Amino acid sequence: MSSPTTKDLVYSILQAGQIWRERARAESNLTDCSFLHLHTLHYLETNGAASMKDVANFLHITPPSATSLVNSLVRRGFLSRVNNESDRRVVKLALTKTGRSLLQNSFKRMLALVEKNINRLSETEKKTLLAIIKKIS
Repeated sequence: MSSPTTKDLVYSILQAGQIWRERARAESNLTDCSFLHLHTLHYLETNGAASMKDVANFLHITPPSATSLVNSLVRRGFLSRVNNESDRRVVKLALTKTGRSLLQNSFKRMLALVEKNINRLSETEKKTLLAIIKKIS
């Protein structure tokens, strides 16, 4: 059974994540996409073209949920579907130039926000936080 401190820590981590997402949305004007959309774009940028199943597995969501998410990104021009010429049943998802640009701009805005929050810590606190994150990762 978890200790009260562990439960409080888990709750605090989740709450901090939510607060940061809300601040990012408010301060960085990230209205183009949700964080799940950006996470999907980042996955495809990092891994190259991927199948719908790959995206669903990466995001830990069902294939129908992934299809809905991807359809939204395709409609908005951030992703494209690429057919396999030798097997028309195989479709890969690829990041478009527009999607890459959105991802890069959003990342810059989020990085600035995270730096702003982290810079509220002293150097000692930053080193301690980094050591803790490395230890539990």
